[in-house]
Amino acid sequence: MKNLTAIIFSICLFTVAPIAAQNVKVSTHIPKFNHENVSNGDYFYNEARINQFVPYSHSLRYNRVEGLFLGFGSDLTNDNFGLLHVEGLTLNGQIGYSTGLKEWQYRAEANKKLSRSLVFGAQIINVSTTEDGWRTNQLENSVTALITGYDFQDYYKAEGFQFYTEINLSKKIQVSGSYNATTFSSLANNKDYSLFKGGNMGRVNPAIDNSTDRLYQENFGLNLTINKKPSYKRVFNSKLEIKTELADVGKLKNDFSYNKFQVASTNYLKLDRNTLLKTRTMVGSITGIAPGFKQFALGGIGTMRASGYKFYSGNRMILNNAELVFGSIGSIRMNQIETDGVSLSVFLDSGWTTNYLSDNKDPFDGFSSFSTNKLTHNIGAGIGLGSLRFELATPFADSQGYTAFWVRFNPTF
Repeated sequence: MKNLTAIIFSICLFTVAPIAAQNVKVSTHIPKFNHENVSNGDYFYNEARINQFVPYSHSLRYNRVEGLFLGFGSDLTNDNFGLLHVEGLTLNGQIGYSTGLKEWQYRAEANKKLSRSLVFGAQIINVSTTEDGWRTNQLENSVTALITGYDFQDYYKAEGFQFYTEINLSKKIQVSGSYNATTFSSLANNKDYSLFKGGNMGRVNPAIDNSTDRLYQENFGLNLTINKKPSYKRVFNSKLEIKTELADVGKLKNDFSYNKFQVASTNYLKLDRNTLLKTRTMVGSITGIAPGFKQFALGGIGTMRASGYKFYSGNRMILNNAELVFGSIGSIRMNQIETDGVSLSVFLDSGWTTNYLSDNKDPFDGFSSFSTNKLTHNIGAGIGLGSLRFELATPFADSQGYTAFWVRFNPTF
């Protein structure tokens, strides 16, 4: 209870602290709780298992679209729903009510493990969710929105079903595939309340596409994860994830025909007992014509810390984050670092996006126009006090953006 009180006090203190310069923007965030059922901030939003192609929704959340959502059941990270147990099946589910949308939402899943390495399952959904879980997880975003008025996610409605299979080729390699049929709908703002007035709760929730507020999509999903459970006692740790969303194959019935390819690599290197180098590289490509909410977007929280939120967008994307941390490095887990005492860090965020429209059929086309001098760069430094982090970021090398001061309780990656 004392820890919670201290956290709330810290949030309040740094939220109301005045910033003298008009071009300095303040963003305040809550701690990422050190628990296996809380999102780890992975690029592909793996709050559930990697095969999930319909984004996850937390059972207790608050945002400008749903208001307060109160759910009951598992968050699809536990082994069983709790109300119903069937021998040989793993059941997960969630049902809840959105006070802003004034509607009930639900999610239900069942899967069967045929061997130690092979799983088949199915899922039905009727939820409000987001593509932005890799920027900041829903639990963090909910408390930030409620207390400080900053809502950094965009939302849409998803209704449909999914069949999937998951194969563990070894302790390090996992492959999964799915067939997904989903109806997506735009959602409008319903709430702007926060304990401290201000923030960005009034920012309009964007439509799923400029041409429509409702669309139907079928796709096949393929995922590959290499080194899914790194050994954090090693000097070097690396994790690679490849995700493919195929909506422009076969005889699928779609309002938008496109294929989406994403690769993310996260690496930690211990230079010595008090120095850690972190890097994250992400590359994405979309062929065909994808709806607006499926496009890549960089800038702001979790991406480029001195750029406007989703300022850069397109169907081709490259992002690289590099950070050097000095201090007594405690336990290290992918996307979570614990330090003992004070830590100092310097970082470089670099990104590039473009819209490639000419004969957009090959995912490698469009990258020929890329060169390092086209990257947008943000540089900065931070200080960590245990789990509390202060960061100052600014544009670099004639890049667009602004000086930004961040107060966070979890690392960007």
